[in-house]
Amino acid sequence: MPALALGSDIHVRSERLDARVTNLSTYVPPRADPDAPPVVLIAEDHEDSRDALSTLLDALGYRVLVAGNGAEAVEVARSARPDLILMDMMMPSVDGFQATRTLRADADFRQVPIIAITAMEGAREAVFEAGCSDVVVKPIDIRVFLARLQGWLTPAPGSA
Repeated sequence: MPALALGSDIHVRSERLDARVTNLSTYVPPRADPDAPPVVLIAEDHEDSRDALSTLLDALGYRVLVAGNGAEAVEVARSARPDLILMDMMMPSVDGFQATRTLRADADFRQVPIIAITAMEGAREAVFEAGCSDVVVKPIDIRVFLARLQGWLTPAPGSA
């Protein structure tokens, strides 16, 4: 299978095994800087979810770091300085709310995008109060997630 360039379309066609889905197309966003892949920390306690996100982001060319709980996320973030943190809000030991508050108290992490990942209904206000930059609701819509990913990694005009 040939390698795909970032920023290209992927087209898939079924063999009519399921007549409901015969053609699917999805967009893969370009990376912010192809010479220096952004570093993304995935803080997620469920191994399957963590592996799925890690595999997806790695395939798109991002450098991926992982943490299995909030305490580990804070430790990895402080040592590796990621460009973006995807933070599950409900984790054992230290949850994503406390991990986000801890990171936001550190001047080095006040501008780093921390994206809440949650299945909790009505959590939007609570995640923003904790200091998250945005929220993604589980189950994750990959098309929406990929479209928003590049925006999280692109500095706002005048913020540099």
